[in-house]
Amino acid sequence: MIDVLVYWKTYRPEKSRGTCLRWHSNHRVFGDLLPGDRLWVITSGKSLGRDDASAGYLVAVWPVTQVMPNPGDDPDYPTQKYQHRVLVNEVEAMYLDQPVCIDHVIRAEGADKQVSVGRFLRGPRRLSDEKIRQLRSAAGPHLAHKWLTGNKSTTDNASNAVNLEGQTL
Repeated sequence: MIDVLVYWKTYRPEKSRGTCLRWHSNHRVFGDLLPGDRLWVITSGKSLGRDDASAGYLVAVWPVTQVMPNPGDDPDYPTQKYQHRVLVNEVEAMYLDQPVCIDHVIRAEGADKQVSVGRFLRGPRRLSDEKIRQLRSAAGPHLAHKWLTGNKSTTDNASNAVNLEGQTL
């Protein structure tokens, strides 16, 4: 399984859900993706209106459904610049209701924190198992709950509650 960290510069929570989820890129890592692989979507504090504008925030985890050559049907993503189109499993896509600052996980110790996360990353990154564990830990019980329940919503009744470290979600 391949996990890739991607930066969404123009992320807007109100526009990201309920749309056809796909990612376009020319980076070679996308040519290796298979169904079930994941995109870990981050954005900057600036996109979220946060004071720490240059910091990176985890906003979603998207499972890959299919990778195909870009058909060139979207003028925002011409085939000359974006070779791959990654289709996302919209049913299993997980969004964090409260984005989580993961800057300390992705930015090397001692790196300039004033440099925007987008400029710092300069493209997608394949994640190691250790980085995935760190991202899951940083995202905390909210992401764990979504992961464990298959991102299914639960009702408020006690039979559907999940208790993680004393917190009922």
